[in-house]
Amino acid sequence: MKTVRESQFEKMEVEDTIDLRAIISMLRRRLKIILLSVAIIMSVAFIYLAQTTPLYTSRALVLVDTAQKNLLQPGSEGAQNASLASSIIESEVELLRSDTVLLELVSASGLMQDAEFGPSLSLTDKVRQAVGMGVTERSGEALLNATLSKLRTAVTVRRRGLTNLIEVSITSANPQRAADLANTLVEVYIDLQVAAKSEGYLSATSVLSRQMDTAEAALARSDQALADFIDTNIDALERESGSASVARLRQRLEDLNTSRLEAQTQVEASTIALERQDWSTLAAQLEAEGLSALETQRQALARRLGEVEDGSAVAVNLRLSLDNLERQLEQQGRLAVASLQEETQSFQRDAEDVRENIRRELLGGELSAETLSRIYGLQQEASIAQRQYNNLLNRIRELETQAMVQIADSRMASAAIAPNRKSFPNTRLVLAAAFVVSLGLGVGLAFLSEFYFGGVNSSTQLANVTGARVGAVVPRISQSGDQLSVADIIAEAPMSQFPEAMRRLRANIERFSPEPKRGVPVIMVTSAVPAEGKSVLALSLARTFAAAGKRTLLIDADMRKPSMHKLTGVELSSGLYEFLVSGQENESAADCYDFDPRSDVGIIFGRERSGQPTDQLVQSEAFRAVIEDGCKRFDVVIIDTPPLIPVVDARYIAMQSDCAIFCVRAGETSQSDVRFAHEQLVDYISEEAAVLAVLNFHVGQESDTRYSGYYY
Repeated sequence: MKTVRESQFEKMEVEDTIDLRAIISMLRRRLKIILLSVAIIMSVAFIYLAQTTPLYTSRALVLVDTAQKNLLQPGSEGAQNASLASSIIESEVELLRSDTVLLELVSASGLMQDAEFGPSLSLTDKVRQAVGMGVTERSGEALLNATLSKLRTAVTVRRRGLTNLIEVSITSANPQRAADLANTLVEVYIDLQVAAKSEGYLSATSVLSRQMDTAEAALARSDQALADFIDTNIDALERESGSASVARLRQRLEDLNTSRLEAQTQVEASTIALERQDWSTLAAQLEAEGLSALETQRQALARRLGEVEDGSAVAVNLRLSLDNLERQLEQQGRLAVASLQEETQSFQRDAEDVRENIRRELLGGELSAETLSRIYGLQQEASIAQRQYNNLLNRIRELETQAMVQIADSRMASAAIAPNRKSFPNTRLVLAAAFVVSLGLGVGLAFLSEFYFGGVNSSTQLANVTGARVGAVVPRISQSGDQLSVADIIAEAPMSQFPEAMRRLRANIERFSPEPKRGVPVIMVTSAVPAEGKSVLALSLARTFAAAGKRTLLIDADMRKPSMHKLTGVELSSGLYEFLVSGQENESAADCYDFDPRSDVGIIFGRERSGQPTDQLVQSEAFRAVIEDGCKRFDVVIIDTPPLIPVVDARYIAMQSDCAIFCVRAGETSQSDVRFAHEQLVDYISEEAAVLAVLNFHVGQESDTRYSGYYY
């Protein structure tokens, strides 16, 4: 015979196979939980959609030209490495995300005062304001950072695949506002790109300008060194060359230098007189008749102005005429000084030409090798300095021109337009996610209720909870008015579902019970808690055994609450409790026997409810004697015991049993009670004994009427 442990192991092997029908049946039983979960979460989703402010996302496309075009040198960009082009585009993406561009957008769009993106009260400030504590003051930098933080959340910049396109998206509660901000962001970015390129060229120009100052000084020094050498050694050079032209050129150079110095002195004196508005001195220095005439008129007007009354009409007219003359004097004086400066520069240029002619005459003459080498070296230094100066000057002019004609490497390929559909929240996605989550949660709660928290509703679930073999699933049957209990159906309608379930239980007992220790099987019927229908089950099982021709004894050992006499309608004068308490040695257990009015079942009834603990009674020799005597007189002994959790009596009776029927009321008894009671039962019953679970009062597929034709 198989032990309880072997039966549990076999059951665990069977559980490895998924029973789809059992799962569907479980879901049908827990449909209310699933529907309630779906209803609650979907309601929350609808409330969320109704209360959430819709947001709109507008997108602009920026095309990046990685060739770095130069308008001054078209076609100079040439081929470009793909990885370099990709890195340029990724760099532009990061620049578009940068705080510099966002700060410019804040400034250009006035977002610091914007209701959506501008600074707002934090939750802490709102609470402080509500309780009258005032709002915490924040610095301008903190307010700007708050605006930037909101803007960073609203702005999304990403590259479109492997193309040169960059998508700029801005999300706002106002669709037109989103489009305007996206376009403004692109425009600001392009303007900053042009400004950065121009600034780069101007910075390079500044660096070259400093180098040019050095080159200019070097050029001046080299030219002056050559001129000084010729001027200093002109006599020796003239004698050494023996050229009459050199003498004439020398005299011409001296005359030009004298004229230049005189003109320079006159320019300086005239400039001082002009700045001081000393018109008489200026006219004398420049020897200009026009200035002298104007100065004479000015002096005459000044004398007349001094003779008339201040504030009179004549004085006002004289003052206006005097101011007009002074403006004419200043204008003609500046023109005369400018002409004199031009004359001075002309003398300087002529002197330079004469020096150049002297150099050519000297170099073409018969000079010594030493002199020629010295002049040639000075001339070469001047030439090198001139080339350096010219190169720097040309480069500076080129950079200045490039700075003025720079264009951006990026352009707006597609301007953003106001979207007509919201981007957040996504109604379909939210509802679909809510439905999936609610359905998953409902199914999860159904499984938890089925296997952990709720009652037991199927044979599969009962097997999973207890680990024991399910002996039978007993359907819920309503008793008629003239029946004392449902057990009466065993005799009245033996072909109905309820008796068939009892016969199935009897067959499983006979199949899986071990070899009885006393030669006759002792079967206990118990439950976890009261009101599970175990007493009716015990009576029905006893009548089923009797109907099969077995001499059956039913013992009502639930002395805390005996019920067999009520279920059978037998009037008693005494019962098992009185027999065990009396302890009279001359009494026999046979004196307690009575018979079931509706079957051949022998019954030892319980009559009175015990007013004291009865666990010592079921451990007594008298109770053992009752069981031993029953085994001698009957083929089957069935004991109706108290529930396992409230009292301990059933634990001691389990020690004397060969098979235990563990009755569980469908949908009522909590799974924790079922597990605990079953563990207690297994701990006390012998390892060789069998434990069969029975699902009582079941309503469902396992007890439906699909096979009613076989019952009636």
